Amino acid sequence: MQRVGILLKNKHKTMKVIFLDIDGVLNSEMFYRRRHKRRWLKFNTYYWRIKSKVKWVFNGFKYKYYSLPEYKINPKHRTFKYLFNRLKEETDSSRWKWLVEFVKETDCKICISSCWKHHFNNTEEWDIAFNLLGFPENTFVGITGDRRTLRGTEIKEWMDKNQPIEKYAIIDDDSDMLPEQMGSFFKTDNYYGISPNNLYQIKRHFEK
Repeated sequence: MQRVGILLKNKHKTMKVIFLDIDGVLNSEMFYRRRHKRRWLKFNTYYWRIKSKVKWVFNGFKYKYYSLPEYKINPKHRTFKYLFNRLKEETDSSRWKWLVEFVKETDCKICISSCWKHHFNNTEEWDIAFNLLGFPENTFVGITGDRRTLRGTEIKEWMDKNQPIEKYAIIDDDSDMLPEQMGSFFKTDNYYGISPNNLYQIKRHFEK
């Protein structure tokens, strides 16, 4: 469900829109390597390892496995607080900061095109998350629709429904876009994620 209120508000106003991927953009191989090293400095790492070994002993030196029908999701894992913290844990805060500064400078909007788009319970929670991350009000304008063979097809369908769009930029570490979108596509290096150079190129693109 799209955020109808925001879209109606912008119905007659042209928008500059970023279609934002998350994995390989707001996190990266370098980010996960750093996080892996830091985890050995946290008490929880040792706590859970010791707890796992204690359970292993009490289960007769066997690990207890669960079948899919037996597995139950902890209700707390569907709360906004838990989901927002997970988003922050799995992404690089410095990359969010760069993006916030870019949005403030260019007055552009963001549509989530990542597989993370269903991370929250609804799109209203995405809007709240964006505000908590420091973005200006109404930066978030929606998520792309159902998964298609090409991500570019999802993006095209969203744009067809949400005109007028003055300019757009696609930020992704994958290249499954339509041929006509390549001039607005900015590929990130999944080792590093989004870079100041990517944002500079997008700014120049918006100014053309």
